[in-house]
Amino acid sequence: MVKRITKHSGSSDRKRAMVAVALSFTAAAGALVLAPSAANAETAGDHCVYNLTRDELTCSDTPEAAIAADAVGIQATSTLVRLYDDANYGTSNGTFTLTVDGTYNCTAAYTPIEFTVVNLGSAGWSNRASSAHTYHSCDVKLFDNSDATGTSSTWIDNLANLNTAAGGWANRAGSFQVS
Repeated sequence: MVKRITKHSGSSDRKRAMVAVALSFTAAAGALVLAPSAANAETAGDHCVYNLTRDELTCSDTPEAAIAADAVGIQATSTLVRLYDDANYGTSNGTFTLTVDGTYNCTAAYTPIEFTVVNLGSAGWSNRASSAHTYHSCDVKLFDNSDATGTSSTWIDNLANLNTAAGGWANRAGSFQVS
C-alpha cells in the first residue's frame, strides 16, 4: 500500500512538537512528505488509524481496538480527525482516524494548513466518509479528488451528516486537509 501524507510547515512551536519525536521526512517543494513505512502494523479490519508520526496504518475490528493498537508503547497520542462510514458518527461500517504521537493542538486559524491526507483510497477510504469529528481544535476540509484537488467542502469541525454540508459531502471525499 502506498500512502502519502503531507505535513505543512507552520509555527516554530508546532514544528518543535512534531520534531520531538523522530520522524522520517523527505523535503518536497516547501512541504514535508512522510515516506511510506517499510512495515505497517495489522491492516485487517474496518476501523483504521493512520499515525502521522510513525507513518503507520493500523486497522482492527473495532475503533477502540485500532486506537489501542496504535498507542502500544506510546505514552500519549492525539486524535486529530475521525471519519465515519455511517452518518451520525455510527461505527458499524468502519472508521478512519488520524493521530500523532504526543500532545498536539491545531492552530485556531485555517491557515496554515497543518496536514494534508492526499489519498484516502490508499487506506481503502476514498468516497466512504458520511460523518466527521475533529479533536484538539482541528478542522477538516474535504476534497473530491486525491492530492487535495477538485471541489472542496467548507471547513468542518464536527458534522453528524456530511450530506448536510454545502454541496453534500457524504461518500465523496478522496483527500482532506487539517488545520
